[in-house]
This record gives sequence, C-alpha cells and structure tokens, in this order.
Amino acid sequence: MARALIAGVALLAAALLGFRLAFGGGEPYPDVSTPPVVRDVEVAATVDLPPGCVTVTPEGRVFFDTHPFAAPGRFGEPHVFELVDGKPVPWPSEAAQELFVAPFGITADRNGRLFLTEPATLDRPATRLLGFDVASGELIFEHVLPDGDARFAQDLRVSPDGRYLILADTGAFNFTPGQLIVLDIETREVIRTLRHESFDPQPWFIRRYDGEPHKVGFGLLTFQVGIDGISFSPDGRWLYYGTMSHDTLYRVPSALLLDPDASDDTVLAAIEPVGTKPQSDGIATTADGRILLTDVENGGIAELTPDGRLRTLTASDDVVWADSIEVAPDGSAYFTDSAIPAYLQQTLVPPEREVLDAAGPYRLYRFRVPPAQAP
Repeated sequence: MARALIAGVALLAAALLGFRLAFGGGEPYPDVSTPPVVRDVEVAATVDLPPGCVTVTPEGRVFFDTHPFAAPGRFGEPHVFELVDGKPVPWPSEAAQELFVAPFGITADRNGRLFLTEPATLDRPATRLLGFDVASGELIFEHVLPDGDARFAQDLRVSPDGRYLILADTGAFNFTPGQLIVLDIETREVIRTLRHESFDPQPWFIRRYDGEPHKVGFGLLTFQVGIDGISFSPDGRWLYYGTMSHDTLYRVPSALLLDPDASDDTVLAAIEPVGTKPQSDGIATTADGRILLTDVENGGIAELTPDGRLRTLTASDDVVWADSIEVAPDGSAYFTDSAIPAYLQQTLVPPEREVLDAAGPYRLYRFRVPPAQAP
C-alpha cells in the first residue's frame, strides 16, 4: 500500500511538473514603451465592480459593461451601462439587466445598433450574441452559436457595411487555438472560421502591477492570451488585430476576410504585420488611421501608426490593467481599467465580493488623443 501511494504521488508530481513545463513557462517581454506624451488623463467614471469593454456610438454616446470575471449577477448588480453626465446608468434599463448573463465584448456600429458577445468560456457550452437598437433600447438580434463554436469569443466588431459580425476568439491559454470568426447577421451563418499562428500567444509572460509574472493555477499556468483586440481602419479597408501575448500587430484585408467565396488560404496569405506592439488587450483606430492599444504591463495606452511607428501615449501606476479602448467622435478616447491581476483567483472562479471590494474602486478613463507624430 505504501509503495503504491509513493508511486502515485511520484506520478502526480511528474504530471504536474510536465504541465508546468508545457504551460507555465515564459520569458519577460521587452519593454517597448516610450516616455508618455499625454499627461492629462481624467477619470470619466468610478464604478463598484471592474469594467470590461467600452464602446462609443457615432453620436458620442458611451456604453460599457462589467467584466464577466466579476460575475455581477451574483450580487444583483447591472451588467451594461451608459455613461450619462459622468454617471453610469444601467442600460437599456434596470429591469432589462435580466436579459444578460455575462456580456463581455461590446461594440456600436454605424447603423444605430449595439452588439454584445457573451462567450461560453469554461462554464457555459455556447456563445451568445445580442444586438440592440441604440435609440429605443429594444433587443433586435439574439443568436446562440452551436455548442463549442467560438467558445472564447470575447470581442467583436461589425463590418463597415453592417452585414457581418467579426468575433475574436482568444482560445483557452495554450490549450485551444485563437480564431477569427465571421458571422452573417442576416442569415446567422458562420461564413468563416480562420486560424493562424499570429492568433496564438507567444511564450511571453505578462508582468503584473507588482512586477511578478502573471500566473494562475497556483503557478502551473502562465497567463498567456491569444487574439484579443480587433478594429477596422476608418476606411474599412483593413481589420487590425492584436494577440495579447504577442510582439506584433497585424492586419488583414477586409474585402477578402468578408468574401464568402475567398478561400481561407487566400485570406491567410494576405495577412501582413504592421509593427511591434506592447502586450495589449483592446485596440481601436483613430479617424486618421492610427491604432491605439492598451498596454497591460505599463498601465496605459500606446499608439502604432500604419507604417509601424510606436509611441506611448499614457502610462500610470494607478492603472492596473488597461483593458478596452474606444475613440469618440470628438477625438477623445475612453479606456477601462479592469484591474484583473488584483482579484483574479488562482482557480479562475469568480472572486467573493470582499475580494472585489478590496481591489476597487474601478475606473473608466478619458483623454484627448494627441496629434499624429511627425514622420
């Protein structure tokens, strides 16, 4: 019996060591930041639970949701808000919050609609997509993808013509691959599921706010994330995308990506690198075509030009995890600090309210995007 127990313990230890070597490694990412050029960053809103994604309509209305890691429904808290006169107001109403389960990605399109994704992740089998009429708050679109499809689709954008939803599926760390999924809103059919090495994380670890590698599973699993932020160029020609644990921002021609008759091989061959980036979460594009990226290691926002020039716009020790960013019509940018490392549990289960309260309060920030840098 003793020998069997010892052998079992040894086998378990070997398995855990193998798991750690396979999924718990990584190297520190080089610091690609520069001295920040924007000093005036203001708090647009303070909230009790961590914000997730933010979006701004063409008319300047600002919407954001609570990060699903917080599971706000456990506390009877709202999921989705509109920022009205500097205050977060449940949207489309307090009563309508029962429509939501765990919204994450949120985006406003040019046709007066607001779309959200509720990724299946680990606890639900299917990803759910919702669409609302912004003017009335009416639910106008609801679709549940087949079980297992786009399971980690945590961000989304609408094609410039309003026909397609593009979903960014990060994959589950290094267990499942990252994907780009294109859904026809009219037919509700997936016309493309695309995989590429640039969608998957590279073996970097993310430095937490205390400088330590960001790991979960009691050190067995490095927090490495696949394709995350996506954003169309202002002319709609390109879809830019950033894989969080990756050193390069890429883009793919929209016309090919959204063409049901184009083969996957043709689309993949047209992917091209833009330039070196920080480890990033959300991305957005400015009216003149620059790409803004949240810098999760340095508490702020970086800017990358289409020709690959990188500079830091904002950086603050007060920002724990710059998560999502969107550019408003007036030239300002909003970004959320979801503060993930401050409360994320080693087991990845939603934290208790006491843990969330201790890590708060949480903030939505705003700053004026500076003029473009000289060539």
